Amino acid sequence: MNYYIVTEEIFDTLTKENISFMHKSIDKTKRLIATIDTVNDRVRKFNNIISCSNYTFTNHSDCVDDGSGIESWALEDSEYILEIDD
Repeated sequence: MNYYIVTEEIFDTLTKENISFMHKSIDKTKRLIATIDTVNDRVRKFNNIISCSNYTFTNHSDCVDDGSGIESWALEDSEYILEIDD
């Protein structure tokens, strides 16, 4: 699995069936994603699920607004469902 932060515009071009996790930034301009695809045009790439999770805790103002982050188990166990993407 590959973990990235991409812009909204790049996210719109990706194959949604290959995305297993997606979380919008607070300002809704970026997406944190887990995908089987390789994304070359990205804001940030993470080496693994742990570094991705750690980033959300140290940069939570981008990711969540309650001062917390996204646990690695949530990245792994949550499912991205296109039909409920708003």
